Amino acid sequence: MKLSTFLSSKKWRGLAALGLAVLLAACVSWAAPQEQEAAPSEAPKVLARVEGEPITEEDVSAFLQSLGPQAMMMYGSEEGRQFMLNEIISIRLFALDGARLKVDETPEFKRALAEVRTRMLAQAAMREAVKDVSVTDEDARKFYDEHQDQFTQPERVHASHILLSDDVTSADQIAKVQADLKAGASFDEVARAVSLCPSAPQGGDLGEFQRGQMVPEFEAAAFALKEPGDISEPVQTRFGWHIIRLEGRVPAAPVPFDQVKPQILQEVENDKISELLKARREELEKSFKVELTAPASGDQAGTAR
Repeated sequence: MKLSTFLSSKKWRGLAALGLAVLLAACVSWAAPQEQEAAPSEAPKVLARVEGEPITEEDVSAFLQSLGPQAMMMYGSEEGRQFMLNEIISIRLFALDGARLKVDETPEFKRALAEVRTRMLAQAAMREAVKDVSVTDEDARKFYDEHQDQFTQPERVHASHILLSDDVTSADQIAKVQADLKAGASFDEVARAVSLCPSAPQGGDLGEFQRGQMVPEFEAAAFALKEPGDISEPVQTRFGWHIIRLEGRVPAAPVPFDQVKPQILQEVENDKISELLKARREELEKSFKVELTAPASGDQAGTAR
C-alpha cells in the first residue's frame, strides 16, 4: 500500500493535519536517549529506505516511545504506526534537504546544536547522579505518618435541595414549599415538581461535597444542619433560593495508607532526587566558575540607564 494512498483515507486525514506538529515535537524529544530492548537475534525488519538508509520496525518503536505514553496509545495500532513511519520519512527527507542547503553551517544551527548537546550532557550527568536512588515501603510509611494532614479526607455532607427563583413571586412560592414540607409532603417529590436545579429529577440530590465546593452561603447552611432529615430555612445565593435537606454526614478521616502508597513512593523518590541534584549542584559550583553579570530581567539593552 502506498503511503500517499494510506494518508488520503478519511480516517487518517485528520491525523495527517497534525503531522507537522508531531514532526517538530519529535525532532526535539527524539534527541533524548531512549532505553532500548535487547537486540533480537534476527535482523530488524526494514520498513522503508530513504536514499538507501533503512528505517526499521525498531526505529518506529523508538520514535513512538520518544513521544510519550499518550502518543503510544494513539498511534500504537498498525495504521498509527504506518502514520508514524511517514513522519520518520519526513524527518529523513527534511534532514537531507537541510544538508543540501548547508543549513548546518549557519550560526543559528550551530548554536541550536550546541544547546542540544549541552542539554543531553546535563541530562546524562543528572541520571548518573541519581542512579542509585531507591525508595522503600518503609520510606513511604514514614512519610505518611509524618504528614497525616496531607492524607486526611475532610468532613463531607450529603445534601439535597430545592432551588426556587429569586423574583417577585419567590416569597409566595417559598412559603408554599415550606408549608407542603411541614404538612408531610415528600421532599424528593417537591424537588422533582418545582426545583429549578438540574438535580430535580434525582429529587434534588447533590451527592457528597466538602467545604469549598459550594457557594459560601449554601455551604454554611448545609454544614450547619445537624441530623439526617433536618431541613434548612430558605437560603439565598446568586442562583436563587435554596431549601436544603441533610441526607448524611461523613466525618474527617485519614485516607488508608495502601490507597496513597503509590503517590507517596513517587513523591519521596522525587524529593530524594531533588535533594541529590541540589547537593550535586553545590559541589559543581565549587569546581566550576559561575559569574552572574546581570539580572534576568528580559531587558535586552542591559541594566545601564
